[in-house]
Amino acid sequence: MKLQKLLLSALVLVSLSAYSQEETEQERECKRMRFLAGEDLKIKNYAGASAYYIKGEAICGNYDKANYDRMIGSIRNTISAEADKVKKTAYIDTIIGVYDRAEQKGFYDQANDLIRASYMIQSSKPNRAAADVLFTRGITKVGAVPSETQVNLYYSNLYTLYSDCVEAAKKTELKKRMISDYFSLSKMVNDLKMSAKTQENITTYFNNIVRSCEDILPDLKGFLATLPQDKEMKKKAVVNFMTLLETKKCTDAKEYEMLVDTLNMIDPSLDGKLAKARLLVSKKRYSEAVAAFKEAKTMTTESAKIEEIEYMIASTQFNSGSYNAAYSTAMGISGENRSEALHLAAKCVAQLANSCGSSTIERKANFLYAARLADQAGQGGAAAKYRASGPTDGEWFDAGISSINLSCWNVTVSK
Repeated sequence: MKLQKLLLSALVLVSLSAYSQEETEQERECKRMRFLAGEDLKIKNYAGASAYYIKGEAICGNYDKANYDRMIGSIRNTISAEADKVKKTAYIDTIIGVYDRAEQKGFYDQANDLIRASYMIQSSKPNRAAADVLFTRGITKVGAVPSETQVNLYYSNLYTLYSDCVEAAKKTELKKRMISDYFSLSKMVNDLKMSAKTQENITTYFNNIVRSCEDILPDLKGFLATLPQDKEMKKKAVVNFMTLLETKKCTDAKEYEMLVDTLNMIDPSLDGKLAKARLLVSKKRYSEAVAAFKEAKTMTTESAKIEEIEYMIASTQFNSGSYNAAYSTAMGISGENRSEALHLAAKCVAQLANSCGSSTIERKANFLYAARLADQAGQGGAAAKYRASGPTDGEWFDAGISSINLSCWNVTVSK
């Protein structure tokens, strides 16, 4: 029995020896590189592991996906830990090449698009066009959650592509993208609760290409000609352009009216009706604007929205000189707009002071009511100015009274 075991052991040793002899020097070196890389990974010596993986790739010539994933992970950790800028850039150049080779062999995972694109921007020879393809694919992916750095790099890269472009048609297309992406990225920044600095950064790039009405109006017809066919996407694009023109104070341009009409044609909804009303205000067609606001109010049951529209109506009535109507509307407003409405009511009272009362002291007393409203609105400065226009102590003494009923407003004010 012992003899049989000895014979079996001998046969195994002979087989292993024969197998070992069949293994080439290249194969043994390939295994050694991967083994050493693995040992360095155990002690988190990522730079050492990266060096062995890179040597191993050249020696083995047949890395599979698992090996590429380990090598990429090791180099990424090396980049994160490297403080020397020159070495860091060298590692970034290296990982870009590794990503390229992994993709050629069918082992690349598109989940790494944003990371790979970020490295491309930071390499010694940035391939901005290729990075843009990856950034776009990564950021527009359903459920994508890019980092703040990736959002900044994407938009700054797009801006550089635009700035460097000399082909007119391509430059127009890039400009359109910068405008469209500004709105989608701003929403992303808000939804993901990113820092104010990130929003500030993308706004700075945006404002570098769209500084005034002249920077956008000539291109607007071309942009509108290429609106998406999907109704919601088309509506979103039109609303974005309207917001842009409002921000750049271009609402008096015929292009803005064209956008408003387009929005109402696409979807005659609350947003479209409000946009039309605001347009009428900008054109000083106040009575039509009030009618449009009132129609818009019937298109929602949301109390906060109704109060907001009421305030728009009051403001429009005030701007048109209809101070009594504006006062009446403002005094009926509650909710978040209550303070602003009270301040507006105070302005109305002040505007009508000289026509409310049969005597000088009565007319001056209107300013005391205006001051009361301003105080309730939290406008202490305005209240002080109104109070200074009210009756003096001498006028109260001469009149022999200490309070006055203002029939115009059905209120009583005191000394």
